[in-house]
Amino acid sequence: MNTWKIAVGLFLFSSLTVFGKTVVKPVEHEKVPFRVHVFEDYETDIEKRWWLRGEPIRKSLPLGLSESLPNKRACRSTETKDFDRKMGDRSKTYQAVIFNPVPGPPMAGNTHLSFRCQLKRTDVLRCQIYSLSKGYHRHLVLRDLPRDKWQALTVDMTAARRPDGSGGPLEKDERIDDIQFYVEEGAEVSVDDVVLFEPAGIGEKEAFPRRFIFTGWFDTGKQGKGHEWPGDFDIVLHEKPLAWDAAKAVQDVATGNPWLRVNLRGVRPLSERNRLRFRCNTSAKEIQVSLHDTVSNKAWEDVVKVSKQGIWQNAAVDFQVKKGSRATDIIFRIPTGENLQVDDLLLYEPDE
Repeated sequence: MNTWKIAVGLFLFSSLTVFGKTVVKPVEHEKVPFRVHVFEDYETDIEKRWWLRGEPIRKSLPLGLSESLPNKRACRSTETKDFDRKMGDRSKTYQAVIFNPVPGPPMAGNTHLSFRCQLKRTDVLRCQIYSLSKGYHRHLVLRDLPRDKWQALTVDMTAARRPDGSGGPLEKDERIDDIQFYVEEGAEVSVDDVVLFEPAGIGEKEAFPRRFIFTGWFDTGKQGKGHEWPGDFDIVLHEKPLAWDAAKAVQDVATGNPWLRVNLRGVRPLSERNRLRFRCNTSAKEIQVSLHDTVSNKAWEDVVKVSKQGIWQNAAVDFQVKKGSRATDIIFRIPTGENLQVDDLLLYEPDE
């Protein structure tokens, strides 16, 4: 059974304001998200420069969610002031785990946050998020949580508000920044497997993934080496009525054929079972899709048949690999003369 589902409470959402803080109860998630904005499992150092507070730990960890990979690291809180400089109590010191989901993804209007945590010397946790679009923080508070044991929680971030109750819910297309977990001074929180996502759409049947490996959505940030989206492709605007951006295939200088290579910003461990979901719009009847490891020069390939040309549609492909395999790139290839755009890449270990 997926460990993500063993959440404390699993209550339907409810909220109220107590002492100026929005207190909520956890909600349940079951299906693969419609979109994953960002995740952090602390297993690699790829995004380590964006760990703004907290220190990696290797002992007293929760059981791994993957069927093929152990859990090797989590993040324990360190001392900080409240990042909310406008309404937070800057006279107090807290313990917190904070990371920055560069490059500030835009939300889709129903944003949820899942994570695993362990609380010590407290049963209260504050989850806080910063809005790049609005220029202020919102938070919500979880109370009466179990102490001294790892627990899986999911909260509806549209319930978060400013300390005085203002601010309104997170809105569609609103860009966010730092994701923050606070406890009072003298307490401690450790955090693992953080996922900021939009819940599954109506009709989704696949279970929530065991483990996330990569997410790519191209809406903000720059393309190219040293930027947020390295690889070989162009970032282009969606045609209306769609909004934001997508990745477009370019010519492979080595073969002369069109391709789209998304670099994973580092070497990422694969599970033995891996699934890649994406949206695509192409003139081709089929797309060759591969996971590639440039370090070992290994590749795993499959072909996606395209049912309709010239419209956006969902696609998925599975890759079975040997234990210990890794990947550095996702590559899409199409025949000469054809075109391809992709969006909303999600590489993960399915729960089946």
